[in-house]
Amino acid sequence: MRAALRLPGVGIGIALRFVCCLLTCLPGAAAASAADAVPSLRLETGSHVAPVRAASLDRDGRYVVTASEDKTARVWDAASGTLLSVFRPPSAPGNDGKLYAVAMTPDGSVFAAAGWSASNDLYLVRRNDGQIIHRISGLPDVVTHLSFSPDGRTLVAGLWGKQGTRVFLGADGWSSARELQGDADYSDEVNATAWSPDGKTLLVSSADAFLRAYEVTGKGIKLLSRGALGGNGIPFGLAFSPDGQTVAAGASNQGSIDLLDAKTLKSKKVLSPTQANSSRSLSVVAWSADGKRVFGAGTWANEKGQFTICGWSGDGLGEPSCTPVARNTITALQATPNGGLLYASADPEWGVLGTDGRPRLTVGNSLMDFRNLRSRFRLASDGSALAFRETHPGGTGDAFDLRQLAWVKAGKDWQAPRTMAGRTSMDNWFERQRPMLNGKALNLDSSEWSLSTAVSRDGERIALATNHKLRLYDRSGRELWRTAAPATTWQINLSDDGRWVVAAFSDGTLRWYQAKDGSEQLAFFPHTDGRRWVMWTPAGDFAASPGGENLVGWQVDRGSAQAADFYPVSRFRTDYYRPEVLAEVIGKGGVAAALAAVPATAARPTGSQAILEILPPTVRILSPDALTVTKGGEIKLVVAVRSPEGAPATQLRARVNGQLIALPALSSLRSSRTGNRGESSYEVPVSLPPIDAHILLFAENKHGVSPEAALTVKRPSEPIAKEPTDSPIASAGQPNSAAAAGVDLRPNLYVLAIGISKYQDSSIQLDFAAKDSTDLANFFKTQEGGLYRKVSVRLLTDGKARRDDVLDGLEWIRKELTSRDIAFVFIAGHGVNDSDGTYYFLPQDVNIKALKRTGVIFTEIRNTLVSLPGKALFFIDTCHAGNVLGTGTRSLRMDTTAVVNELSSADNGVIVFAAATGRQYAQESPDWGNGAFTKAILEGLRGQADYNKSGRITHKMLDLYVSERVKALTEGAQSPVTIVPSGVPDFPLVLGKR
Repeated sequence: MRAALRLPGVGIGIALRFVCCLLTCLPGAAAASAADAVPSLRLETGSHVAPVRAASLDRDGRYVVTASEDKTARVWDAASGTLLSVFRPPSAPGNDGKLYAVAMTPDGSVFAAAGWSASNDLYLVRRNDGQIIHRISGLPDVVTHLSFSPDGRTLVAGLWGKQGTRVFLGADGWSSARELQGDADYSDEVNATAWSPDGKTLLVSSADAFLRAYEVTGKGIKLLSRGALGGNGIPFGLAFSPDGQTVAAGASNQGSIDLLDAKTLKSKKVLSPTQANSSRSLSVVAWSADGKRVFGAGTWANEKGQFTICGWSGDGLGEPSCTPVARNTITALQATPNGGLLYASADPEWGVLGTDGRPRLTVGNSLMDFRNLRSRFRLASDGSALAFRETHPGGTGDAFDLRQLAWVKAGKDWQAPRTMAGRTSMDNWFERQRPMLNGKALNLDSSEWSLSTAVSRDGERIALATNHKLRLYDRSGRELWRTAAPATTWQINLSDDGRWVVAAFSDGTLRWYQAKDGSEQLAFFPHTDGRRWVMWTPAGDFAASPGGENLVGWQVDRGSAQAADFYPVSRFRTDYYRPEVLAEVIGKGGVAAALAAVPATAARPTGSQAILEILPPTVRILSPDALTVTKGGEIKLVVAVRSPEGAPATQLRARVNGQLIALPALSSLRSSRTGNRGESSYEVPVSLPPIDAHILLFAENKHGVSPEAALTVKRPSEPIAKEPTDSPIASAGQPNSAAAAGVDLRPNLYVLAIGISKYQDSSIQLDFAAKDSTDLANFFKTQEGGLYRKVSVRLLTDGKARRDDVLDGLEWIRKELTSRDIAFVFIAGHGVNDSDGTYYFLPQDVNIKALKRTGVIFTEIRNTLVSLPGKALFFIDTCHAGNVLGTGTRSLRMDTTAVVNELSSADNGVIVFAAATGRQYAQESPDWGNGAFTKAILEGLRGQADYNKSGRITHKMLDLYVSERVKALTEGAQSPVTIVPSGVPDFPLVLGKR
């Protein structure tokens, strides 16, 4: 059994009051081998969702790599914070796959990462695409720290336990390595390693209280001397000064930094902030690039509980300046070559301080903080709704209702966790290892700390949450069940009907467990933006808000020597998007009963193993680099495409700044085998616009479309060709000769406006849908000759919006649009989902009882919009109240979420403005003269959305205005949503008056 890996200097009370419990991250339970793992569901927010343990920069400060307990290492653009690639090691449930150490080669081509695995693996990973190029396995224990020599040829690994260090010499770009002489003569774990600037000396700190200096030779390392810190300090972080003369050493148990002579390891000076607090540490250290400043951080915090980085002049004279940067332990510091400072924290986040010592860049997380929530963690009596936050500024409520799948206001009778009921009382439970039930201590594991508890209404059941487990007891103290927690558990509650245990975790999830046996039934992740959310069952059935279906996905391992694949659940939308099932889980008492209650889902696949039968391909870009600069009008990509056996890739697709770009047929491309099973490489030419371009590449097979591979192409500072100042098509590829010849490069605008108020079915009439589409069409006609060279409008209202008319309109815009043009499609009227969840727009001549024959199926709309070569915006306003779901149509419902998510996916590239969220009704009123959605759009386009007073209104400006205006008009009853696909830049829609 391996003991817990520790972060320095964090007493358990402080760790749990202010930070995630990092002392006991590894409880010592055996983990399954990653090779035996089945597909597993993982959060994917675009950033880390568990503490960042380590961070590293390349020599030039271009790239940052971070390693986390969330079982990923991520590579970022150091200048912008843009995520460039993700490494997912093979993993299994529990600790297997958690990463604790990372280091990047000085040239930035490769990084090393390691953590917990069955074979104590150390991975050498290609920075550009997150693929393993070499694996070192069979180390005697977990790797705690990694560092490369200044020349990038040698790697040292510090180990847990009493295993000391191992040294490796790389060859062929680290595609192979051989072990050199290390040192195993340690009596406790290695905390950190550091190389002298000339690469001749290696320094190692250990929890055995010693610093060790080694001479680096061709055979490995040779011990030169040992030293210790004053005051019984346990040495932790290490950093050589740029001149190699002085070493800064942090301590895991002291709030001070020792400046040591690099040759003798004798103390020259001790640095400590004013009012030193022995319970807080300065464990990680760094020198500025010019050697004039030394920095320290760790658990040191100011009076507000903000974790700070403190900096001193290089000679240690004068008071330090301390900058608050985090809400959690600071785990890494490294100087940037331009005078800044990289830091990482267990929030989890990372950032960069500028030369002035102030934060220049912060890459935060998207996790709600449930720590100080107890009195607000209120549960409906049947467990179907939960309050867990303050009311969002957008007015979306402080609670979520699982039956409505919507934000709501919390009920006044909802119950916060009790600590006593009847003759039952819980005491001594907060941040304690011996919680007391009716005066009797409950036994926990040695690494467990109690964090939250709840007593049932009748006092017969007691739920206990710890950093590792959820437990349920009867009032006598007998344990009824226990289950592993997915992360540190901050809150727990019991429903008054006795059926549900609900818990909140440090990974930002809320989960529902059956009280009878502790089996998890639902997980819910609310994004901190207050809009996006996703909910799923253990088998992968899911529901999501617009824009929320990429927040979770399936990791599929490919063996112990290869990086895992990841597929967002959006890739399995057709089979696994089941909001009607998830809405029944609480009421029916579990997932199985909910599935049985929704017969339409019975024929669909379910479970993690079924995922393996419907996998789309994967695609990755081998060259050029993730950030590249070129002057040319075309770039040649070398890409690797891999597809499951029996489902070969059939085509490649590309979008450049959101626009569909024609590619040659896959069979016509030059190809070769990569050496990986089922994978081939192809040379793919892609046309480029004269500005910076964001390229997204997709592969397709019979099961669907791959996750995207992304590449950003930067243009040189000098202009490639002139473009109109406000041209929305500057992001589209086009010949530069036209601009040089003075040709009018303004795009054409094509508007298809459909609105139906007067249906043939008199029971489903609306008031303003036809007027809405007419008013928008008339507005856009006024834009001809300004931003747009020509505006073409096809207006279909009432009797002119029959099914055939709508289909003809879609065909018209598909035929007319070119790559230089903009499409604006607006539909207003009724829309419904059938029993299979398929969406239909209701034309004027619809017969509800013959929906499949008389409605306009969503695929007709989708196929048109996603095939358009220009930019496409889709405005949908079809969630109107009325008798459309009246007698005889109980199998129908109104929910445009799937429509919004499918059209706005990165591979489809459509900007979608939806009038309402989920199952809300769209409002219209005679007082407005329009529907609320259209009124807000028209106001915004006419100038109200011009927040910068620049004379132009972009789609992001319009989104902001429409969102707030509709909520104000409807007093929060209607919440519009806009989803912009990945890779689509902001661009102007109209020009206004300056």
